[in-house]
Amino acid sequence: MLHDEAFRELEQAVGEENVSREPGVLDSYAWQPFLNEDPELWTVRPEAVVLPGSTAEVRAVVRACNRHGLKFKALCTGWGVHAGPTSEGVVQVDLRRMDRILEIDEKNMIAVVEPYVSGAQLQAEAMKRGLNTHLIGAGPVCSPLASATSMHGVGHDGIYMSYSPRNVLGVEWVLPDGELLRLGTPGAGESWFCGDGPGPSLRGIMRGASGAFGGLGVFTKCALKLFNWPGPPLMQAEGTVFDSVVEQPENLRFYGCVFHEAGDFADAMYDLGEAEIGYLCLRVTMGSFPMAMAPKLYRKIMQTRNIRSIVYDVLRYPFTILLAGDSLAELAYQEAVLKRIVLERNGVLLDMQASPVAPMLPLNLIRASLIPAAFRLGGTFCTNLDENDALDSQMPWADAIAEVKKEWIARGAILDDGAENPYFVPYENNTWAHCEVVHMYSVHDEESLEALKPIAFLSTLEAIERCMTPLSVLTPEVRKALSPLAGDFNRWQKKISAGFDPGEAADAGLYTAEKDFDTSGVNREKVARFQRLSERLKWSEGGPPEQ
Repeated sequence: MLHDEAFRELEQAVGEENVSREPGVLDSYAWQPFLNEDPELWTVRPEAVVLPGSTAEVRAVVRACNRHGLKFKALCTGWGVHAGPTSEGVVQVDLRRMDRILEIDEKNMIAVVEPYVSGAQLQAEAMKRGLNTHLIGAGPVCSPLASATSMHGVGHDGIYMSYSPRNVLGVEWVLPDGELLRLGTPGAGESWFCGDGPGPSLRGIMRGASGAFGGLGVFTKCALKLFNWPGPPLMQAEGTVFDSVVEQPENLRFYGCVFHEAGDFADAMYDLGEAEIGYLCLRVTMGSFPMAMAPKLYRKIMQTRNIRSIVYDVLRYPFTILLAGDSLAELAYQEAVLKRIVLERNGVLLDMQASPVAPMLPLNLIRASLIPAAFRLGGTFCTNLDENDALDSQMPWADAIAEVKKEWIARGAILDDGAENPYFVPYENNTWAHCEVVHMYSVHDEESLEALKPIAFLSTLEAIERCMTPLSVLTPEVRKALSPLAGDFNRWQKKISAGFDPGEAADAGLYTAEKDFDTSGVNREKVARFQRLSERLKWSEGGPPEQ
């Protein structure tokens, strides 16, 4: 319950017009896509919503929460339940008024942004200067600051631009007690060019592998590394997402590469990394385009045995790649190398410039606009089984999840998408990759929702049993089960949280939460078997377990 005195302090911090506790407004923040504890997509309603417009106002809000025993949770552009409250008594800090690109340093290839700057906004301004920014796979509406400081950060362009944790430079950070900390060169009174010195460096604590998801404070400014853009400063486009038409720059070429065997696909990925070619590269199933563009047609395809077999068996390991050269000679060299790699690895090369979808590729892939279309088949979707690991680990991981999904499709919990539906992108010179396998469902089918409830936990156990790969996930039940298999990471995160936030003012539910899973109505033997394995592998205070 938010008392009047606390609400008045929030009004004083941001102005009367920038704070609300009206139920209708609060509910608009409490309905979030992606699977949470309520498959119907309702999450915890915040106590109030505040819209600060500056770092000073953020600090005032955080201090007010500390004084009145409230928690706070920051929201940037918003992409699912991750940015919402995880418990009662939380003030939602909506940062939409902080939407400025503060600086683009062309010479040093740096951009300084506020939280509500979107990827599309920054990319458009950077391209005017011959530069580009890394966009995460969730799409161009997302906040680059959020993915760089607080969350995951992989995308189509990882082959060239790596991923968000690599690209974050200096940051401005409002700590859970309201104090202000600047990391890297800004902390030493210099410009924003470095996140690790000569000022203080806390990158590992600030974000680690996946970020604290708002559990360690609020980031109000961030410097990001920019990259070369060999294309035009402005891409003229007509139409909406699926019928967009963009004039194809002559020094950019899209290709599709298809392999029948997993080993050939992986070897081709390694070859691309060694050759250092490619501007964008991703693996999605060949069925993804009709699934997103024409859901009704796709459902008919899924009922056709021969076509289904071609898409999900014969063409099982495809990737799409963009080649970009600063000159036509460089582009010709990259094309020759790609053709040789695909030929030597028993693949098939498809020139996508000649395909009917060619005019829509620049906006849908370079700007990552197509991913949100995954909502179209069932109304929503989720990816619980995301993993960042060595490429050789990711190949069996994707296949294992596909097998697990078949069981859940048969139960009626998720929609039939052929099971093989990974979002797979390489980075770190193609020795490393990100893989998450999408599953779609309908919020209008009560039987499906009931069958869906244990998927986050049980599907993870099933996948791990098949290939023994621990992963980082958000669901508290799964975090508790997996932490012993990954160096007891939750124990260390709780120590960091206690050190930075002894008053527990920040909502750390997705950062340090642990919760037992209700095993009623599910496979208790599978749960018990996994728990025994977790205990056997659990690290003690003194080091790894005895063999």
